[in-house]
Amino acid sequence: MTFCMTDELKEKFQVLAIERTSPFCYGCYKVVGNVGDDSGLCTGCGSDDLMRHLDGVGVEYGSEWVIENLIDEESESINQDDIYDDMLDDCYESVKIGTLEYSVSHVLKCVDQVAYDIGKHEYFDSLVEDGVYIELNGEYYVPDIE
Repeated sequence: MTFCMTDELKEKFQVLAIERTSPFCYGCYKVVGNVGDDSGLCTGCGSDDLMRHLDGVGVEYGSEWVIENLIDEESESINQDDIYDDMLDDCYESVKIGTLEYSVSHVLKCVDQVAYDIGKHEYFDSLVEDGVYIELNGEYYVPDIE
């Protein structure tokens, strides 16, 4: 599991993860509170070592797995090539070769695929730092969180 986002977005997702999950005691093997409850103690055995339970998904310690599920299930994945191509074509004039004219993105992809890929990754890394997108396992998503 690898996701990158701004600290502000991460805090919002952590709050949402608590709101969408219930505390779960592995010792008693049962849900010990209501959805959104973060009381911290099992009502059966008194344990404070509680997991989080997400209906239809399962249980696990921490909230990162819940955040990953929320992003994957509820956010829109984007087509990186299309967005990067649009940026390149908007920023630079088309390339003329003889009497033919080509978009910059097309020429860069054909001439130097490695430079194209590096530029695309750097571009999306900067957009993640700016909070425009979230990266999860190499895919980029629009952060649909209010």
